[in-house]
Amino acid sequence: MKISNLLYMGALSTLALMSCTNNDDNSEWYGSEGIVFTTAIQSRVSGNTWNANDEVGIYMMNAGSGIEAATAQNKKYIAQTNGTLTAAPGNGIYLPESGNVDFIAYYPYTTSVSGNKLAVNVSDQSNPAAIDLIYSNGTKGVAATTATTISLGFTHQLTKVTLNVTKDETIETLNGLGVNIKGVSTEGEFNLADGTLTATAGTNNKDVAMYIDAQGTTATATAIILPTAASTDQTSLNLTFNLNGQSFTHTISDASIFEKGTNVSFNANLSINNGKPVVTVGNATINNWTEKPGGDINVDFDGGTQPGGETVVFEESFATSQGNFEIDNKQLPEGGTFVWKHDAGTPEGGSPYYYMKASAFINKAAKASESWLISPEVDLSTATNATLTFMHIINHAGDMQTQQTLWVTETSTENWQQVTIPNYPAGNNWNEVSSGNIDLSAYAGKKIKFAFKYVSTTAAAATWEVYDVKVVANGEGGGSVTPEPGQETTIFIEDFGNPEKVGNYYPNVDKYTGWSNPDLTFTDPYMTASYSEASIRATSTMNGHLWLPANKLSGLNISGFNTSNYSNLKLSFDITGNKDGDTNLITLTCGNQVMNIPLTEFKQNSYITVELTDVPDNITSIDFKSEAATNTIGIRIDNIKLMGTSK
Repeated sequence: MKISNLLYMGALSTLALMSCTNNDDNSEWYGSEGIVFTTAIQSRVSGNTWNANDEVGIYMMNAGSGIEAATAQNKKYIAQTNGTLTAAPGNGIYLPESGNVDFIAYYPYTTSVSGNKLAVNVSDQSNPAAIDLIYSNGTKGVAATTATTISLGFTHQLTKVTLNVTKDETIETLNGLGVNIKGVSTEGEFNLADGTLTATAGTNNKDVAMYIDAQGTTATATAIILPTAASTDQTSLNLTFNLNGQSFTHTISDASIFEKGTNVSFNANLSINNGKPVVTVGNATINNWTEKPGGDINVDFDGGTQPGGETVVFEESFATSQGNFEIDNKQLPEGGTFVWKHDAGTPEGGSPYYYMKASAFINKAAKASESWLISPEVDLSTATNATLTFMHIINHAGDMQTQQTLWVTETSTENWQQVTIPNYPAGNNWNEVSSGNIDLSAYAGKKIKFAFKYVSTTAAAATWEVYDVKVVANGEGGGSVTPEPGQETTIFIEDFGNPEKVGNYYPNVDKYTGWSNPDLTFTDPYMTASYSEASIRATSTMNGHLWLPANKLSGLNISGFNTSNYSNLKLSFDITGNKDGDTNLITLTCGNQVMNIPLTEFKQNSYITVELTDVPDNITSIDFKSEAATNTIGIRIDNIKLMGTSK
């Protein structure tokens, strides 16, 4: 914030030169304390001038020699409000009699420079101007005998985050507002030699309270943070808004926008809507630093979504599971029990990424199929326009424009209509492609669902991977963060992830960690040995599932979910066996009530779906049990789903 844009080309500095070798150290003439810089500050926190007595560190070295051989090292210069930088007593820098010189300068000045490296700490935001870091290393080859002016081009090395907050008549005052940035790196080391900044290991999970300047009806929240590139593990940014004892945390999923020298700025308005305090943050604007759009945030202290500006109304990365998406298999492939599944991949030398994958290539042959991956309801009832985007990969493709397609329907009257996907992948590799902006404005003012439709034939059975799905609404976008009363909602779906063998064996229930709902608790309460007889397995045609072995006492208990805000609970699951059998081979308990499972037969390793609508209210656990004397074939269970109507 000391100097303006990433391209601070200001600081045109008029250099007052003195005699190079015959300085009278006791004289009073201008320049007796060395070079004097007169600067023009384009923009900073407090306005267009330096604060009096701001301190800048300056190095001078013979041209091309590098800071390690500086002839003037870390000399302190003092800023005046008129833009003049003059040397502190005993810190004057003097040009040599001949040759060329380079300059490096930085703010804020410190005596704690070790190995030409500065310690950076942004944990205390009480005075943002004091923790800003600006750097100049572009002034090179200045001729000592001919120099009359010197231009120092400073650049911002950190990132500025700004919230410009207003209120409407439903809020009395903004006094007391607090905004915290959660879980960020707060310390680092800046190398003056090459201008690189590296976060200090172990400081990537600190909370930073933004500096708040509240004036009753308006407020500004400001923070200076380390840019994303300084900390490679920083993938998201969380903002927690606090007002009158209530709080809401919003996650900015793409932290890559927080580049050095950028001011990511949002205009936020606070109001009370239906008795609920709301913060709605609209389009990003850029204030004085390098332009960088910040995206859109909609914050509801009560967990719901309220009217506001441009808003991310729906987002699903598929990072842990298929989320609230549902699968409708119109035609399963011959020899297969699924088309869509939650999966993960690991690029060579990279980190795992997660997605929903559709494929009907079974036993090295393409099979005919049709399967729909359907979103939960997305509320655009108060939006003026909306846009859908996602990332996808398609390999081994046939006709992608007819076999991998996108469809939308109003939820009030199911009438699926195909919409165009602007960008398709090449279809013959694993390279990801953004879908491009898909205009949903025709559905503004309505509630919708959208679906990824996968079709295959015996001639072509592509693999389609989809992830990072997002709907953004402009105007007054609604959302689906908290369901409206009376809306049926999925509480959780457990599809058992992607189990892998450890040695020659799949993990037992008591050892497995790859649950698609890691916040829930999974146990086998019927263990009689030091390990669970139940395990999580997969086959060549069946994805991750619960295996209850024949002639063994075993089970699975799921707990840790909350149904107090729901009624009309429904439970469904897929079940099959290692041989032909029926659903009476297991018992199921919801809470304290043993459930009556409808007697239904299944074929060997071919799932059927069981649906129960008489689940008692306020349950906190679900328990599947396999008795040694009853289960004589081995049972597989998958896609356990609990739903309820929100109160």
